Amino acid sequence: MKIRFLGQSGYVIKTAHSEIVIDPYLSDSVNRIAGRARLLDVPIEPQNIRCDAVICTHDHLDHLDPDTVSKIDANQLFVTTNGGKEKLNSLGRKNVIPLREGERICIGDLEITAVFADHTVEAFGLIVRAEGMTLYFSGDTLYNEELFSIAAYRPDVTFICINGKLGNMNAEEALEVARRIGAELNIPNHYDMFASNSEDPRVFAERIKGGCIMEFDREYRLISENGRPRLV
Repeated sequence: MKIRFLGQSGYVIKTAHSEIVIDPYLSDSVNRIAGRARLLDVPIEPQNIRCDAVICTHDHLDHLDPDTVSKIDANQLFVTTNGGKEKLNSLGRKNVIPLREGERICIGDLEITAVFADHTVEAFGLIVRAEGMTLYFSGDTLYNEELFSIAAYRPDVTFICINGKLGNMNAEEALEVARRIGAELNIPNHYDMFASNSEDPRVFAERIKGGCIMEFDREYRLISENGRPRLV
């Protein structure tokens, strides 16, 4: 498995047979609309996305970005919330599957389950299973004890938001959630894209079992090796 970091909450997950893209924010639309410039280079041009599905965990600009979507092939499969489906349809994307919490879909050899998230709009987190690994992506979520139930999926790795603003848990709250879930490897995210919505990832990573700060090369790569991710 290869996991490529795209910044914020964005990832590419590629197995031997399948590929998905999660929450790609590949423009500067937040700056255009809300006056908050991106701090990271765009790692992939949206028109170059070729995958089995793009998953948007909710309808916010940095997760379902109209400037990114408009450049992705119109026939691309999208998976999102009901609200996200309406937005994608309005952007001319008709190949859209909505998911609710607890619903599951298989994309090639990837099994994807929508799980609880408590955000300012309809949203879900993700459990992704493939090649003997279980990954949890929190997406955007406030602290809520219902997140502790993610432990039942026994994830090997978590990717957890820590920014503490705009409907997201802060680092202290993310620590409590990660400890309750009990994964071997815990990676903070959603702290790096905007100066006004950031956090020091060491506040989380240095205090949790298996904590890792996302370090990446110019190609934003996180690669799985020998059954567990290796940071590049």
